[in-house]
Amino acid sequence: MSRVRKLDPVIEIARKRTESALVKLGESNALLQQEQNQLNDLMHYRDDYLAQFRRDDPLVMSAKKALELRGFLAQLDQAINAQQLQVNQSRSLVDRQQQNWLQARNKEQALDSLMAKYQANEQHQQQRREQRDNDEHTTAIWLRTRRDS
Repeated sequence: MSRVRKLDPVIEIARKRTESALVKLGESNALLQQEQNQLNDLMHYRDDYLAQFRRDDPLVMSAKKALELRGFLAQLDQAINAQQLQVNQSRSLVDRQQQNWLQARNKEQALDSLMAKYQANEQHQQQRREQRDNDEHTTAIWLRTRRDS
């Protein structure tokens, strides 16, 4: 079995690993986008809530209502901070998945280069064999014609 044929299964495995890494990277990117959208929604909700509060007359608000507002904003800030942590974790995951994909792709490209080198080498050897066969055939014809003359 030629080196090229022996390398085929290895290259196929490398391609599958690259595809798998790319799928995981895509999933991680989608998760990051979803987490970022949730964070943006929470921040917009907080901004809208504060804008509504500022439009109302704060002098008319009771102390109880002000404490409730303060507590609600504190909970909202906690939710925003927790979501920011999720976004950061998702971003780290994307970075790791991107590194995994790059490594898999680089390995696949290295194997493809090796395969091309093996194929070129085999082609060169085949051409040399054909040239040698042609030379032997031509020499045999020349010798026969020389003997016959």
